[in-house]
Amino acid sequence: MASNVRHRLSGAIALATLGVVFGDIGTSPLYTLKACFVTARALPTIENVLGIISALLWTLILVVCVKYVTFVMRVDHKGEGGVFALLARLMPSPVKGVFPPLTFLMLVGIVGGAALFGDGVITPAISVLSAVEGLSVVTSAATTWEVPITIVVLIGLFIVQWRGTQKVGLFFGPVMMLWFGGIAIAGSISILAHPAIVQALNPAHAVRFLTHHGLFGFLVLGATILCVTGAEALYADMSHFGRQSIALTWYAVVFPALALNYLGQGSAVLTNPHALGNAFYALTPGWALVPMIALATAATVIASQALVSAAFTLVQQGIALNLVPRMRVIHTSNRYPGQVYVPAINVLLAIGCVALVVVFRTSEHLAAAYGLAVSLTMAATTILFYAVIRRVLHWHPLAANTIFAAFLCMDGSFVIAGLGKIPNGGWLPLTLGIIVSMLASTWYVGRRRLATALDANAMPVADFLAEVHTNYSASLSGTAVFLTRNPDDIPYLLRHHWPRLQATYERIVLLTIVPANEPYVDDTERVTVEWLAETLIRVQARFGFMELLDLNPIISACAPFGLAIGSDEVSYIVPSPQIVKAKGHHMWSVQRGLFDVMRKLSGSVTSDLHIPSAQLVELGLEVPL
Repeated sequence: MASNVRHRLSGAIALATLGVVFGDIGTSPLYTLKACFVTARALPTIENVLGIISALLWTLILVVCVKYVTFVMRVDHKGEGGVFALLARLMPSPVKGVFPPLTFLMLVGIVGGAALFGDGVITPAISVLSAVEGLSVVTSAATTWEVPITIVVLIGLFIVQWRGTQKVGLFFGPVMMLWFGGIAIAGSISILAHPAIVQALNPAHAVRFLTHHGLFGFLVLGATILCVTGAEALYADMSHFGRQSIALTWYAVVFPALALNYLGQGSAVLTNPHALGNAFYALTPGWALVPMIALATAATVIASQALVSAAFTLVQQGIALNLVPRMRVIHTSNRYPGQVYVPAINVLLAIGCVALVVVFRTSEHLAAAYGLAVSLTMAATTILFYAVIRRVLHWHPLAANTIFAAFLCMDGSFVIAGLGKIPNGGWLPLTLGIIVSMLASTWYVGRRRLATALDANAMPVADFLAEVHTNYSASLSGTAVFLTRNPDDIPYLLRHHWPRLQATYERIVLLTIVPANEPYVDDTERVTVEWLAETLIRVQARFGFMELLDLNPIISACAPFGLAIGSDEVSYIVPSPQIVKAKGHHMWSVQRGLFDVMRKLSGSVTSDLHIPSAQLVELGLEVPL
């Protein structure tokens, strides 16, 4: 019985994986082959068809099978994937609440994550718009309705995100199963008409094409990258379903279907060169055309899901790394901590996608922008992967250096070949990536300098106790709770607030919130209470990733320890920093102002804990940055 349950769960997860992770890479046959011939300025001769089909197949093999599934996806951070997960493996733990300075590798990670986010904004717009444009194949009357229909579909896509990636995936999964089955069958039938196309499996045809067509032979790599645009999202989505499920689904369903379809398209072009105008639909003539258009429409809508889910994951990881301001993150599964929904990002993506559709109006106008940003993310992943396997996992230098050189050469070729897209639309995701990189680096630098300024004025517990016992003349009633990231020392506020008032509360509590890796924390393990002195207590409160922060569970858990922090006489004291210009080395004025705005817009622990406003005390202090 238990075995049957596990099989059903595995099947359900595999189906959800198919619906969430592989939509983007799975719909690439719709447009990739034509883009390659246009970029290479090549005629559909047998040598060129074999060369380009071979290049597409070996791009899938080298990028997805070899790089990501075989190597990169074996390196995670507590089950999470993506550039930020690799970065987390490299960053040392904060010391007394102060995290390490910005380094080259951190900048690489920021640029990689920002580029993926930039591609994530444009991908849903292109995918859904190209899907809806397929309706005009059936009837030209649909042309005037393409933009309105696309907007409605996009809004509907983002509305359902709150249900969580697994539930969305179980809804999308059967559609994608039909899609991959359909494109595999269509490709197989076409291969039978011209079996010589299987020669494209020989990589020599790809090498010959790339080396015998001059500059355009190299630039075609900027188009072949389109067949693997979902590979980086595949890695970032690993936290949603796990490496095993993704690898199994890739090899059992996705890769065979893609390979058969690309070979089938090549066969169709060899049979009829005019089929190159729309090689994909050339595989399904007659009665099968309308059903395939309907299925393609559904599949390309679903293709948006991979990068939407990846964007949510990136934001969650970015918050943990202090690269993204604090915002509400909702965990949608108690089994997979990486399955998250971020309402603010969902709204921003929806607005951005709708705006792109309204401004550009056709997928053709956006097509040139597609793929360049994600090739930058792939290169960033390679650099961080190498740093992890050398510095953290300590792989043999020869093996690590060989893998790094091969991957960087491959990724670098895609990036250089894609630079030609910038004037024709590639500037869009790059601009978005630059903006996101600037915001992330500003937030990190500002947060670090703020934490450093506060920590510089912290005081060891023993020194504080000695000072308080000799410098007070009165006693206030009640308890003061100081929220602090660093429970080891006396925080800046407590040190400076106390001696000036020449007074002390009956009790002082240093409260630190600690995130836990499990979905729920038992009430008996909620808090650890340490009495540093008769009037000074250190409390660390743990919350699982499925739990919302709230003050009441902390109050209840502290009661058995004889610590009452739920009465009206308790004051919760937090700093209210006022950013001022520092002397000497300081942040740029624009950067300092941007950080201050981001800090004010960022969510706070106090609001998440639902601390009563009457008990919340915010003490202002100047922090030079």
